[in-house]
Amino acid sequence: MKRLFILTFCLLLLEVGYALDVPEFMMVPKSTWVAGFPELNKDDIRTEIAIAPQDANLGLRLVHLKKSYQATKLASEALAENGVIESGDILLSFRPAWADTLAYAHVQLGISHAALAFVVEMDGKKYVHSLESPMSYSSFLDSPHQYSDLEAFHIVRPTLTEVEKSNLKRWAKLTMSHPDRFAFFQDYGTPMYKRGLPGVNQPIDQIRLLAKVIKEGGTTFSCYCSEFVWTFLGLRKCSPDEFPSGNLEMFFDPLKGLYQEDPKAGLTQGPDAALRKSGNPNRTQILTSKVAVDFLDSPSDLQGRMSSGHQAVARANKPKMDLLKRYYGSGEPANMVSEINQGIIENFSPTAFLIRSHAGLNGLRYAGTVVFDK
Repeated sequence: MKRLFILTFCLLLLEVGYALDVPEFMMVPKSTWVAGFPELNKDDIRTEIAIAPQDANLGLRLVHLKKSYQATKLASEALAENGVIESGDILLSFRPAWADTLAYAHVQLGISHAALAFVVEMDGKKYVHSLESPMSYSSFLDSPHQYSDLEAFHIVRPTLTEVEKSNLKRWAKLTMSHPDRFAFFQDYGTPMYKRGLPGVNQPIDQIRLLAKVIKEGGTTFSCYCSEFVWTFLGLRKCSPDEFPSGNLEMFFDPLKGLYQEDPKAGLTQGPDAALRKSGNPNRTQILTSKVAVDFLDSPSDLQGRMSSGHQAVARANKPKMDLLKRYYGSGEPANMVSEINQGIIENFSPTAFLIRSHAGLNGLRYAGTVVFDK
């Protein structure tokens, strides 16, 4: 019996080690975690807390699912039935393989995609259904386009009232009934309000346009994944019945690249926000030697770890990453902030939701990280 216990414990460590093969700055400040999360220990799903060896204030709340559940409706059912995911939660595709690759991937916290989740009931059971751009990714977490190779994703929970959850769920149902009204926009650097579209000159305008397209059609709403999530959350205070006179409200202002005023956190400050929140005394050393650094420099080295599209974006942003490293290494001088922000359009990246959660902003909280164990 003792040998069996030791063997089981060692196998558990191997599983956790696989899921945690990421540096501390890709983990989450414990002070920002959702409270009252279910503790599970079943054959198909279990929860576990993992802490960064170098920083006890950083870690991940792991939700282990069987590998065989990946890209199947079984994952959707397990996560909904066990109360792991709630309606309105934000799902962030997490790529542990991005650790120790390129500076841009580190600044993005290993996050490549954002989606919204809703809990639906069918045949007496609960399921998680995603809503995302491209619309074809929307599924019971089983779309082959998005979930076939996704071995982990974070759950970030907005603070929503039951009325707001109901409003979003009704908007989501209408959206899914007209998928042809939506298209994917590939340029993540140019949000809709900066594309010169008629009547869309401010961020709030694209929220209004989304509601109009959902209810009336008439044009195609084209956006990238995180832009869709951000825009959709702007509908939370307005039911479909109340539009166009209902209350549309931005979830948060589009983010600059970098803010120097604490606790504000911009598009480049995900690792910084995590380390600040944890109180890590080695923050600057980590940012200059582990974050804003390219460890791999050839496509062959990155093959299987990062898509060619993400590699191209990372290389295009290398000058900004070099500047960011110099900023932290030179004592974070105020006169470099505008230089870093120059050319960065105020935006909402997939990482933005976790960045704001790290900083304790906008009512966002980290719930957990779903891992499909090998």
